[in-house]
Amino acid sequence: MVKKLLFPLLKLGLIAMAFFFLYQKFSTGDFIELSWSWTDSSFIALFLFFSFGLLNLVLDAKAWQEVQGILQKISLKKALEHNFKSYGLAFISPMNSGEIVGRYIIQEETENRKKALFLTFWTHAPKMFSKIILVLSILPLLFQSQLGKISYLALPLISIIILVYLNLDKVLSWIGTKNLKQRKLEDYIVAGQPKLRSKIKLLVLNGSRFLIYSLQLTFVLWALNLENISLEILLSIPVYYLLSALIPSYSGLDFLIKGTFSLYYFEMFSSNQWGFALATSLVWLLNWAIPSIIGLLSLKKIEIDRIRRRRA
Repeated sequence: MVKKLLFPLLKLGLIAMAFFFLYQKFSTGDFIELSWSWTDSSFIALFLFFSFGLLNLVLDAKAWQEVQGILQKISLKKALEHNFKSYGLAFISPMNSGEIVGRYIIQEETENRKKALFLTFWTHAPKMFSKIILVLSILPLLFQSQLGKISYLALPLISIIILVYLNLDKVLSWIGTKNLKQRKLEDYIVAGQPKLRSKIKLLVLNGSRFLIYSLQLTFVLWALNLENISLEILLSIPVYYLLSALIPSYSGLDFLIKGTFSLYYFEMFSSNQWGFALATSLVWLLNWAIPSIIGLLSLKKIEIDRIRRRRA
């Protein structure tokens, strides 16, 4: 009973919190009328926005192709299909938990379905580590005057984080030697995987995706002439996306929850934070909402049956 109520309460709590902070912005008069203009260069910016969105999807498919290859080699087309379905299930679940179900149902071999959590871990660990590494590289440039000598800690911190990332497989292999509630955890992982080459490849692919995602926000600002793009704005965007990734949310509510967060974050760098809120929502729409809807519509009956059996 408690478990059934937990997720709806979490959703309501997140929505209530978002509306509370939105209300704070309105009640303090911190609202400006949005205005944008369209110029000839806007077409170029919009073209880049959509092109980079497609590139982002392809790179994510390449990353999944590498992770799924631990169990079974698949084509890039199949990796795209898998990702769309996982996006869709993550879109309607708290904190993207539905993605694990997505990684579960797409496995054709019954034995491989036990590895769904392991595979999901290796889709997200490189994402988070690459974001942290890139942001630590950016922070000394963005907050140089405020951080001072602390900025020199960035390089050793990055080195430690890379070392930890490259040894995650050893940590998981050690966990696999333990038992939990009479379950053999080794049945749920693939010991010694992924290999060093794959870990580096996943880090590079996800780091590239993170930069592309950040640039997409810049292209929206450019296309609608919402903001003069300065170096400070460029450097602040990846930091925003890392911080927003730490906020528990539903993908389906990100435009509200993380859009509200953008109002408070970007006011440090611009007086047009409502323009940033609009821009982040458009980036979310192209990169998450549309692919997720496609993924939900592409679910096959046999896959829906697998979900029902898993929940039973």
